[in-house]
Amino acid sequence: MRILLFGAGGMLAHDIIKVFDRDEVVVSDLKAVGDKPTFITDITNFGEVKELMHKVRPGLVINASAFTDVDACEDDVDLAYSVNAKGPENIAMACKEYRIKLIHISTDYVFDGGAKEPYKESDLPSPSGMYGKSKLAGEIFVAKNLKERYILRTALLYGINRDNFVSKIYAKLKNNEPITVPDDMIGSPTWTVELAKMIKGVYRTHKFGTYHAVNTGYCSRYEWAQKISELSGLKGEITPIKSDTLKTKAKRPLFSALDNSKLRAIVPGILSWEDALSGFISELKTKK
Repeated sequence: MRILLFGAGGMLAHDIIKVFDRDEVVVSDLKAVGDKPTFITDITNFGEVKELMHKVRPGLVINASAFTDVDACEDDVDLAYSVNAKGPENIAMACKEYRIKLIHISTDYVFDGGAKEPYKESDLPSPSGMYGKSKLAGEIFVAKNLKERYILRTALLYGINRDNFVSKIYAKLKNNEPITVPDDMIGSPTWTVELAKMIKGVYRTHKFGTYHAVNTGYCSRYEWAQKISELSGLKGEITPIKSDTLKTKAKRPLFSALDNSKLRAIVPGILSWEDALSGFISELKTKK
């Protein structure tokens, strides 16, 4: 199968390419991705997207592109909506025209974080920041324009080819640096390798819809850092703080854990967040 992957320079895309190793993955981004032949495409330009679809003629499109700088989205609302809403709309419209299935990656930030239990797909989104609002708009545009689509909400991604929460905590532990992390921000950490497997798994079901694609369970950032220390065998000074001391521009959801039971019912083998983290740390040890 030929797959067209938008956002090919991102952390998730790196593992999508590995997991779909038996397929032909054609990559697209705003700039070249390593030494891999790359179609330079601006997804906010419908003409460019349509032309690329016509040229490549994929059986599946995966949209992993996004403007993910949560604070920067508050500063540049137009850019946030262009990339996170208009871009997905353009991709969905082109997919509809050429009868191509789409997997669109979204976020837990479509929820405001006021829940007491992990969010289900049936819960009403209510984003509080511009990042979440723009991503929700993207979901709506995709669902409106295309029936044969999967919308996968994920959270707290970490992977081997980009700095992230896990790699930063790991580095600080190795360097004996003090660590402060919030104990009141709770979510579902997800390894990009695992998410790529979920993407492959849900595509094979042909059960279109919206899914929460995360590793099972949830934790606070403080508990996450403690688990990194435990699994890596690196002891360090980890101090819990409250998130309001971070003084970020954008409001983050405090509780954005996602319930993945709908996806687990059709895609077997999804790991717990702890087991996924253990696998990643084993890989991280071989890289550092």
